Amino acid sequence: LRHIFLLQTGMGNEQSDLTPATLTKVNEVFAMFDVDGSQAIDKNEAVKHWKTAFGKISAREFFNQVDIDNDGQITLEEFQRFWQAVKAAGHTEAEIQNELGNIMKGESWVGFNDLPKVK
Repeated sequence: LRHIFLLQTGMGNEQSDLTPATLTKVNEVFAMFDVDGSQAIDKNEAVKHWKTAFGKISAREFFNQVDIDNDGQITLEEFQRFWQAVKAAGHTEAEIQNELGNIMKGESWVGFNDLPKVK
């Protein structure tokens, strides 16, 4: 329940706050997706990012995990809160930075199965 509360309220704690270096990388990855500068990632932008044969699958899974309010777009706040929840679930900053690096290279979205689903 704590993870759900953190995601819904945007409140963090010492364990879920990202370091400035990781937060910068989160913001850089967000900007890579948000090619039109709308401050939101839509599904078309996500599919275009993943140019592989599995691009649509990666985009769908990405939205299933990160689009908290299910409005069809991911805001910077949602994206940051997702990575805070990843850290709060016990993943290290190194794991987060590694996954962000993989996303930057266009590798398929792998997601995190141990995170609570936000309603």
